[in-house]
Amino acid sequence: MKQLPYSRQSIDETDIQAVTDTLRADFITQGPGIMEFEQAFATYCGAAYAIAVAHGTSALTIANQAAGLQPGQQVLTTTNSFVATANSVELCGGQAQLVDINPLDFNISPPLLADALVRSEKAVGILPVHFAGVPADMEAIAALAQAHDLYVIEDACHALGGTWSDAQGVIHRVGDCSHSDLTIFSFHPVKQITTGEGGMVTTNDPAIYAKLLALRSHGITKPVDTARYQAQPWLYEMHLLSANHRITDIQCALGRSQLSKADEWIMQRTRLVQRYDQSFLEDEFITPQQHPVSGAPSYHLYVVKARDRDALYRHLHQQGILVQVHYIPIHFQPYYQRKYGYQSGDFPICEDFYQQALSLPLYPGLTDQEQDRVIDQIRGFYHGR
Repeated sequence: MKQLPYSRQSIDETDIQAVTDTLRADFITQGPGIMEFEQAFATYCGAAYAIAVAHGTSALTIANQAAGLQPGQQVLTTTNSFVATANSVELCGGQAQLVDINPLDFNISPPLLADALVRSEKAVGILPVHFAGVPADMEAIAALAQAHDLYVIEDACHALGGTWSDAQGVIHRVGDCSHSDLTIFSFHPVKQITTGEGGMVTTNDPAIYAKLLALRSHGITKPVDTARYQAQPWLYEMHLLSANHRITDIQCALGRSQLSKADEWIMQRTRLVQRYDQSFLEDEFITPQQHPVSGAPSYHLYVVKARDRDALYRHLHQQGILVQVHYIPIHFQPYYQRKYGYQSGDFPICEDFYQQALSLPLYPGLTDQEQDRVIDQIRGFYHGR
């Protein structure tokens, strides 16, 4: 019986050739392939600048640093995410303040975010997550940020290639930073495209871009004194404290090759989501994530609320269908409970979601027959007992 993972990478011969060509080239790191990938990515998203880094966590961390986060300051984010989202704030010395979610699309709730901002005295930023690839309400979030003079970083690790429509009907692509200061992406193998490990930051602000370039590589830049640098070209200066967040040309070669196929793969993911939605349309046991009526999400995960989730999880795994749970709420993690006193009951909407959350297989290589096997096993579990 073939096992079906909840997600997996798609690699073809053109990807392999791109990596092989780079291995035969002069540079395998810190070479021209990195900027080529960045330029292609910025164009794809509609942003002025893109900075490739080692992984999504690196992207989140240097994005907060470039936005100006100082120790002790607060950034508000969702409790429904992987820990890297909140950890990036903590790693900069900031305080990740968590907010509950909308019960329909599982994204951060703008009304609850507004309430949290009223109570916060040290907030400097908002870090929304486009959960499973469905964009958060960026218009509402941007309005709150403007009212409170906050920066906005979009965690779009799930949402490469997605679009959303504003109140005037203007379509925005995730990553264009039209309603944020920065947007970050991940290229982990289960995402829409992969570089093995890797990440990207997009921005339209040249000053932020310059900071990101330095922060990517230990905070190092060329000397400000041009004449001195010309006389001693080996000189460098470190004005910002950072670490090594660099990515290799090898990875970027794979990323650029993958990016050329992203739209095709996103269309396939969307088609599979529609098949799932249709299958569960009248099912009282399965509640899919609500999708926006305008724009076109880019689905990284197909997440549902499933009745008797734990038993269904075990049943599907026994059948070789390796479903997953995304995510354990961040406020359940011991670190955040110790530091902030979070406990069960603090974020009831997310906790209710977590008790039922299940991610079904979704990736471009999933065939209709394999998807039907998933659907049939779920139907059999609920209706065949």
